[in-house]
Amino acid sequence: MKKIGYSLLLAVLVVALVVVVRASLLKAPAISAVPATPVALDNAGALQRFVGAIRIPTESQFEQPPDQAAMSKLRDYLKQSFPLVHSTMQREVLPDGALLFTWKGQDQALDPVILMGHMDVVPVPAEALPLWKHAPYSGDNADGFIWGRGTLDDKIHVLSLLEAAETLIGSGFTPRRTILFAFGDDEENGGAYGAQKIVKLLQERLVHPDFVVDEGGIVIRGAIPGINRPLALIGVTEKGILDAELTTKGVGGHSSAPPRHTAIGELSMALTRLEAHPFPASLTVAEKEQYATLAPYMPFSQRVVLGNLWLFSPLVVKMGIKDPEQAGAYRTTTAETIVSGGFKSNALPPSARAVVNFRILPGETADSVLNRVRKIVDDPGVTVSALNPATTRDPSPISPVDSNGYKALETSIHQLFPDAIVSPYQLNAATDSSFYTALTPNVYRFLAVEADPSVLTQIHGLNERIAPEKYLKTVQFMAQLIQNIR
Repeated sequence: MKKIGYSLLLAVLVVALVVVVRASLLKAPAISAVPATPVALDNAGALQRFVGAIRIPTESQFEQPPDQAAMSKLRDYLKQSFPLVHSTMQREVLPDGALLFTWKGQDQALDPVILMGHMDVVPVPAEALPLWKHAPYSGDNADGFIWGRGTLDDKIHVLSLLEAAETLIGSGFTPRRTILFAFGDDEENGGAYGAQKIVKLLQERLVHPDFVVDEGGIVIRGAIPGINRPLALIGVTEKGILDAELTTKGVGGHSSAPPRHTAIGELSMALTRLEAHPFPASLTVAEKEQYATLAPYMPFSQRVVLGNLWLFSPLVVKMGIKDPEQAGAYRTTTAETIVSGGFKSNALPPSARAVVNFRILPGETADSVLNRVRKIVDDPGVTVSALNPATTRDPSPISPVDSNGYKALETSIHQLFPDAIVSPYQLNAATDSSFYTALTPNVYRFLAVEADPSVLTQIHGLNERIAPEKYLKTVQFMAQLIQNIR
C-alpha cells in the first residue's frame, strides 16, 4: 500500500510540476504595427449620413420576406449619399433587394475580398416603445449618443464601409485586390433572400474570395476577469441555428368537459421537459484557441488553468456554465420564444404550437439537435420539425488565424486600438457570414467598436446607441482595413 501511495504522490507532483512549468513559459508575443494614417473624413457629413440611414425602418418581420418599400428607400438613400461609390463601383440589386458592389482592383489576377453587412434590423415591439429614451428610428444625436435600431446591428457596418470607400475614392485610392461589398436585406430572418442569393450568384460566377469579413466580435473591456486591457475578438466560427416547431392536436369541444391534457397542456409539458434537460456542455476547439491566446496576459493563477486545458477543461466548463451571460458559449442553447394556441376561454384548443430557437454548438448538427429534442419530448402527440429548413444552419467550420484576412484584421486592430489584445473566438450568434463558408475557408466576424459588456444587451434590446466618436473610429478602421488588403 505504501508503494501505491508513493506512486500516486509522485504522479501528482509530476503533474503539478508540468502545470507550473507550462504556465511559467507562457509569454505574450511582441507586437509591432506601422501607425495608422487617418483618412480625412467629413465628420459632420459622415454622422449626418449615418443618422439618415438609421431613420429608415428596414425591419425584418418574422417568417416574412424583406420589406421592399423600406429597402428601396434605403437603397435610394445610399445612392444619393455616396455618389463616388456608385459612380466608381458596379452596383447590382438582386431580385429580392440585396446589394452587391464590385470595386475593381489594380491586379485582376488576385482573388477578391468580400466585406459584408446587412441592411435590415429587428423590429421593436409596441410594448417596448415607451422604454426607449429616444425613439428607435429617431436617429437622435443626444446625451452623447446616436440612438436607434442599426447603430450597432448592423447599419453601422454598411454605412462605415460606404463612408470609408467614398473617402478613399475621393483621395484617388484604388485597392490592389478587387473588393466586393455584399449587403443582405434579411439577416435577422435567416438570410434566405439576401445572403444565400448573393452566395449562389458568386458561385455561378466562380468567385473564390481570399477572405470575408462580416459583423461579429467587438473590442470589449471587462469581459474576462484578470485582463485589464481591451480584447479585440475576431470570430473564427459561429454556432449553428435551428428554429424547431413543436405542434400538438387537441379534440376541440366545450371547456366544461376537458380531457386530461388539452393541446396546450400537452405542449406545455413538452416545453417544460426541454428546459429541464439542457444540452451537455463542453469546451470547443475555437474556445481552446481563444484561451491559449489570452492565457499569457492573465495573472499566474489563471494562467495555470488556461495554459493547461488538457487538465482543467472540465473546471473551466463547470465555472463557465454558472454565469448566465457566458453559459451559452459552452452548450447548444434552448430558447422557447413563441407559443400560440386556443381562441376562446370556454373552448378547447384544437391545436397548439411553439417555436424553440436553438443555437448549435460546434460538434453538433441541426439533425442531431432535432433527434435529441424528440427523445427529450418523448411524446408521439407532439410533432417536432425544423420550422424553416432554408435558414437552418450547422455550426461554421473554424477559419485559420494565419490567413491574409486574419492578418489584415489583426494589423488594422493594432493600428487603431494599439492596447488591444487580438484573439480568435467563437461567435455565439448566427450571421450571414456562415453562408460564405461555401466560397472560402477564411471567414471572419469583427466590428470595430470599443465597448463594455453592457452594450451587448442593446443588440436586439432597448436603447440601441453608439457614441458619435466611436462611429467615426469605425469608419477610420474600415478605411485602414481596406488599405491593408494586399
